[in-house]
Amino acid sequence: MIFYLCISAALGLFYLSLICYYLVGWLKLSTFVTPSEFIPTTYVSVIIPARNEENHIANIINCLLKQNYPKHLLEIIVVDDASTDGTAEIVKRYTNEGVRLLQQKQNDENNAYKKRAIDYAISQCNSTIIITTDADCRVKENWVRTIVAYQNKHKACFISSIVVMNPAPTVFQQFQALEFAGLVGIGAAALAHRHPNMCNGANVAYLKEAYYAVNGFHGNDTIPSGDDEFLMHKMFAAFPNGVLFLKSEEAIVSTLPAFKLKEFIHQRLRWVSKSTKYENKRITQILAMCYLFNLTLLINFVGMFFGPSWVWLFTIQMGLKIVFEGLLLRKVTHFIKSQKLLLWLIPEQLLHVVYVVIIGLLGNIKSYQWKGRKV
Repeated sequence: MIFYLCISAALGLFYLSLICYYLVGWLKLSTFVTPSEFIPTTYVSVIIPARNEENHIANIINCLLKQNYPKHLLEIIVVDDASTDGTAEIVKRYTNEGVRLLQQKQNDENNAYKKRAIDYAISQCNSTIIITTDADCRVKENWVRTIVAYQNKHKACFISSIVVMNPAPTVFQQFQALEFAGLVGIGAAALAHRHPNMCNGANVAYLKEAYYAVNGFHGNDTIPSGDDEFLMHKMFAAFPNGVLFLKSEEAIVSTLPAFKLKEFIHQRLRWVSKSTKYENKRITQILAMCYLFNLTLLINFVGMFFGPSWVWLFTIQMGLKIVFEGLLLRKVTHFIKSQKLLLWLIPEQLLHVVYVVIIGLLGNIKSYQWKGRKV
């Protein structure tokens, strides 16, 4: 018992120190505001991989057509990834407004569909900066302008920016939005500390020449997920001073939460599936330590039914977890103007422990469904 208590305490100390580390990183990031004198001169391609997105694709295209950026310097490319619905037909309606439709055929020999779609689009464009987002996202009218202004000022090769979930009025989706805010904060903070770990392909930008300089997705082009994070890590290895995080209200991209539990589980399985495939084993080791900390929390919770000492152990560990993560989430939700999500902090933290333990295990042993395909 004493040995277990020492292990549990050590994991708790590690986890709380890690959250403090991320909190400091988030606070280190300054907010970027596009200079009033900025005049765009950079040609940009916005790439949207899409599969069976007939309910969403028109909305993101309309957002992009309203961008406060010179039309002759902005290219919108939708890559239809073998959709079986009306996605392609909807995109074709925008051809006269300059939207390009590329169609990717089904290829069951390589299930890294999204990476192939992005790579194909990059090979077909002549822009300087590539920006990627998803079909179910929304962007503000100064989104492209802000990213380009930031890139021009800092000479960045790769830029990660904020993605937020727009929660619908259900507890399930509120929980998702709060958890997602934490992930955004951690990814931003890690970049601030120059130890990048995660980003989101719904809001990343990079130089086309830098993409080819690191051979694009080569090396992880058979892994279904990771079109964002693996590329960021390759960019950081090649250009350590050129991989940055853009903290700006104008550059925020909003996306939708999962509406069904099954959809949520498969989404998280996809995210977790790459956790053991990072070349930088430091990231895998940190993820493993966090997993073990949550596992001890779950064990301590079960132990409460067998003795009072377990009650104290669980209460102290869980209480500190809620306080420290709450501090980080308070800062992030304040920036993205979603402070009301903190009302769900305590129940979200309790459920998060169970979710991390189960999904963390299944994500490395179980296949998942993505866009109607089994991966």
